[in-house]
Amino acid sequence: MAGDRSTFTVDRAFENWNNTENPILYFPNQKKFLAPTRLEMRFPWIQPDWGGTNGLFCKGTTIGNFTTAVGEVKMIPLEDYTQSSNNIEAKVTLPGDMDTLMVDIRQIYTGYSAAVYRASFNFSSEEQQRLFLKEMVKFGTNSENIVSSKFENKDYEGYPDNKPFVLQAVVKASELLEKAGSKILIKIGDVIGPQVEMYQEKPRQFPMEIPYAHVLDRTIQLVIPDGYSVKNLEELNINHTFKENNEPTMSFVSGFTKEGNNVNIHVREEYRNLYYPVSQYEDFKKIINAAADFNKIVLVLEKK
Repeated sequence: MAGDRSTFTVDRAFENWNNTENPILYFPNQKKFLAPTRLEMRFPWIQPDWGGTNGLFCKGTTIGNFTTAVGEVKMIPLEDYTQSSNNIEAKVTLPGDMDTLMVDIRQIYTGYSAAVYRASFNFSSEEQQRLFLKEMVKFGTNSENIVSSKFENKDYEGYPDNKPFVLQAVVKASELLEKAGSKILIKIGDVIGPQVEMYQEKPRQFPMEIPYAHVLDRTIQLVIPDGYSVKNLEELNINHTFKENNEPTMSFVSGFTKEGNNVNIHVREEYRNLYYPVSQYEDFKKIINAAADFNKIVLVLEKK
């Protein structure tokens, strides 16, 4: 029986079983869980707010003719951070007239991240699905001008094996392009989608907590038109990594390589822990804000 980290959780020192309102089935041999009342989840994925905290584990037992259960309060672990991801693969090109960008984008979701997307395309009307598709495409393109789109693994059969839920779309994204005289400005940072920023004037009082540990891996290929060069590629290099016991626990690292007319950009953001103590607040803030800084990057193309 689980609580919910967003409301009330199980406190070992305070016996209040009103907080244990969410049933989960535990399979000891697999050390995995099943949330039978959540239609959008599949083994071994549970509502992440129910895990990462204490739960009441009940094991049935019979003494003579009397059947009861023995309860023990212990942690409900969530799946490893590598199993949940919000990834992007994108190719950005400028057609001949160079009045818009063509963005061929794949949004890839696994683990806990995939649940809301599968549910949206299995338990909603066609009109709701169309609206949801537009919102997904706008994330990373700022545009609703969809040329084509398709989904992979949107059914539930592949969820137990963690097959990724994938949206692939080709989008005309004039919103990512501006011209300033002979220069072309490409809002390349917008391809990773909107990012939050953290600012706090008063000292932090509580530890940081995230819904679930996860990875965000983005690869962006920008094809530079013939006769142009990029002025400010070095802005793409960002590296903020925090280590504990010589092991990274959170990071934002971005960089690029250039091959001919192709600029290949790689961005990886990781949050390996569910909780971060107050003592790590400044480092946590740097990594959150590094993603926001990348989101603001505008590449400047000039004629050679």
